[in-house]
Amino acid sequence: MILRHWVAPALVFAAFVAWWLFPVLSHPSSVIPGAGAGDNITFVWNVWWMRYVLHHPGHTFFFTPFLFHPIGADLTLHTHTALPALIGSLWSSPIAGQNAVVAMHLYLNFVCSYALAHRLTRRVLPSAAAATIFGTSAFVSAHLNGHFNLIAVWTLPLACVLTLRVIENASWIGAVLLAVALAATAYSDYYLFVYASVLVVLLWIAPAVDVTIRTAPFTRARRRVLLALAALAAIDVLIIAAILLTPADRVDVGPIHISLRSVRNPVTAAWMLLLVAGTIALTPKLRLNINLRLLSPTRRLAVTVASLTVVLLLPLLTHAGALWRAGTYVSQTYLWRSGPAGVDAATLALGGPFHATWGEGVRALYSRFQIDVIEASAWVPLSALLLVAVAIAFRRDGRSIAPWLFTGAIFLVWALGPWLTVFGHQTPIVLPAILVRFVPIVANARMPGRAIVVVYLVVAVLAAIGLDRLLSGNGRTRAAAWCLIAMLVIECLPSRPPLYVPAISPQYSALRNQAATGAICELPLGLRDGFDEIGSFDSAVLLHQMIHERPIVGGFIARLPPGITQTYQRMPVIQSLLRLSSGTDPVAQDLTLTPTQAANALASSGIAFIILDTRRASAALIEYVRSNIELRQIAEEDGRVFYEVMSRPNHSEGVRPSDSPTRSLAGVPQAPLRSRGLTRALVRHSHEP
Repeated sequence: MILRHWVAPALVFAAFVAWWLFPVLSHPSSVIPGAGAGDNITFVWNVWWMRYVLHHPGHTFFFTPFLFHPIGADLTLHTHTALPALIGSLWSSPIAGQNAVVAMHLYLNFVCSYALAHRLTRRVLPSAAAATIFGTSAFVSAHLNGHFNLIAVWTLPLACVLTLRVIENASWIGAVLLAVALAATAYSDYYLFVYASVLVVLLWIAPAVDVTIRTAPFTRARRRVLLALAALAAIDVLIIAAILLTPADRVDVGPIHISLRSVRNPVTAAWMLLLVAGTIALTPKLRLNINLRLLSPTRRLAVTVASLTVVLLLPLLTHAGALWRAGTYVSQTYLWRSGPAGVDAATLALGGPFHATWGEGVRALYSRFQIDVIEASAWVPLSALLLVAVAIAFRRDGRSIAPWLFTGAIFLVWALGPWLTVFGHQTPIVLPAILVRFVPIVANARMPGRAIVVVYLVVAVLAAIGLDRLLSGNGRTRAAAWCLIAMLVIECLPSRPPLYVPAISPQYSALRNQAATGAICELPLGLRDGFDEIGSFDSAVLLHQMIHERPIVGGFIARLPPGITQTYQRMPVIQSLLRLSSGTDPVAQDLTLTPTQAANALASSGIAFIILDTRRASAALIEYVRSNIELRQIAEEDGRVFYEVMSRPNHSEGVRPSDSPTRSLAGVPQAPLRSRGLTRALVRHSHEP
């Protein structure tokens, strides 16, 4: 029983993941999944920083002085992936550690979704089908290209399994394990924590909720409201026709200017009128029954789960509270129409963008229609949808699949985003997800399309139930089941991810051994977060830092407090380097400094070295560095020129010490922080094939 139901599937999943990641696993210390240096480097850096913290008492993982020198960066709102980084830190090479974590995530995606389906069906084939659908979903394949935080979706089915165990068995052990699972999710990714929390709540209250459809006559008041809405809709149609037929661009009514360039707003109004009318028409026919008594046996368990989860998240909550009190808690800001888009509805019919055979052709279609292949894909295998239809059509008990249908519907609407998007174009059809921005905590999961991952989980569960129904039937239904299984295997064959091979100059190792203490400023200089970029940031700079092990000017965190940008824009010389990296002119005040004064300004901020990438830098930036700062060239390789800042401690001439910050805003000392060669393996393997 155990061998057939658990050991054999686990071995099959391990073999499949090994095949999927074979190019990565065959060179674990020298390649990184992803088409180039980008977000994938961030997660390698997380592993490196966790390892540094573990080897250097006195540092905390959630604040680093190594980024945005001399200010430092709080990592609470960053995609810090603390738990995966802790696991990855067990390897000597940060790249090898991150690749091991990637393989672990993919494997657990299969195992945990299998466990959830097996709890519902108790059969191997349906459970394996669910694991295949979820483990190879377009969401996982897309984010395998660099968003390694988002491939840790195994926490979602795990939370579901534990929730069902707590509800069905009133298990205190299950409640503790569920709290641990939720905390582990929060330390892996914020989005997944939000989704897991919503999933747990929906599954928990599902036994107490019952929706029935009844026959109810319309009252006179409802008829009048519907007639009024119909009249407004007719007026709206006339407005649309007038805009389409009128050649003028606008109509002036006194001081009011009415634009006639687009029918977008009238179409949106018509859609909203239709939604209101539909709600009024259907409300009398739907009856919602909530029996809170059914929740009483698990009420204490729910309190235990919530309380223990909060306790386990205290390190994160404490840092977040400090950020809030300091006014540096950063969240997204956007207007009515400028919010992030959801998944593109057209992708449901375009095919799998990461299929081993036809994925390249599908991605070409995405490119043609300007569809974001990473964030906008919602493709589901046709065979999986057919199995879902079987589960609905041949349901034995409506209550067994109703919670999953309801959950899938909620997350699908969420994933579609604030406006319906089709073939890369935002339509005038507004969707309920536009209200998510007003929900605390949930609003910080700012990319609505990522909610599609829960839809994939629901599809996997319902497909397993549908396959179980077919396999339990007669010979004809079993034959249909095997045809759908074969079709599913073909549709779910994923392509292997592209690989980035870092090429690290040996000069970075030499910088680590330089006697001079201080930070490094790589040019062009950039400040980047998940919203925007100032200057020009090269993610490879983070790889370089793992070699030279010195603080760097600039950097990347998911949410960049405005105070860091404002500080850089006031720092002598640094402000001009940032402006030149953005393609604008340097600050006039900096042009009045002599090269010695400019070097002193950098040195007073704790900057000892400058690395100029002449391949990326503009001519103006190159000229400014070579003519306006006193530097000593110490090396040159592959278009990068390595300089030492030639400071002369003479405050009677040049920039006063008070003109540049001598301590970080968080009180972090400016002395460079050095490690003990934690990443030598990275250098050793950086030139392997």
